[in-house]
Amino acid sequence: MAKGKKIDSIEKLATLVAEGFEELKADMGELRVDSHMFKRDVEGLKDDVRELRVDMREVKRNVADIKENIEAQEKAVDKDAVTLINHETRIKKLEHVR
Repeated sequence: MAKGKKIDSIEKLATLVAEGFEELKADMGELRVDSHMFKRDVEGLKDDVRELRVDMREVKRNVADIKENIEAQEKAVDKDAVTLINHETRIKKLEHVR
């Protein structure tokens, strides 16, 4: 009888070990899937960051162009203001001459 109980216990142990390995395989499969999805998400984020860098370079170029245009317009406005002041001064002198 003792021998029969040992065999039953060994069979139960073997069954439990086999079930444990099956559960472990399933868990490892899930981890692989999760890891693959994580890697894919990270790659997607890397692509997004690259696109943002390209966009920011373009924005910087555009801002530089806008700044250049504004500076040119500022100079033109300053010249026009000086011209207006000069004309106003001439007109005042001419009005006094009349």
